[in-house]
Amino acid sequence: MKQRDDLDIVKRVLRLKTMSLSELNDLWHGLYEHKPISATKMYMIPQLAYRIQELAYGAENEATQQKIQQITHDISRGKKKSYKPLLGTKIVKEYKDRLHEIFVVNEDFSYNGRIYNSLSAIAQQITGTKWNGLVFFGVK
Repeated sequence: MKQRDDLDIVKRVLRLKTMSLSELNDLWHGLYEHKPISATKMYMIPQLAYRIQELAYGAENEATQQKIQQITHDISRGKKKSYKPLLGTKIVKEYKDRLHEIFVVNEDFSYNGRIYNSLSAIAQQITGTKWNGLVFFGVK
């Protein structure tokens, strides 16, 4: 049952990319009590994705919240900066109707009880073909 709930959350987050700005605004007002700092898709999608997960799984600690705020602020200002996921981050990818969970551990990634030094190696393990892991998992 938990995997089904997780899959529903993932699908809800992924749907954000296909929503119109009007739909995003409606969702925003249903999930937050304040107006968005910037009413652009680039700003709202990461914030809404976080909020959906926060409501489903619980809030992150203050340091993680500040980091997320900084990243979304940078993105909304057009800064192109590469961020490595924070220690403890759970990356979820649905591929061929199966949910795959990856955890950031130290400088590496944990998937199915094994440690990998890159997301690309995990993407190849999942698909059987070479992938840019950041692109495959939507982290880039």
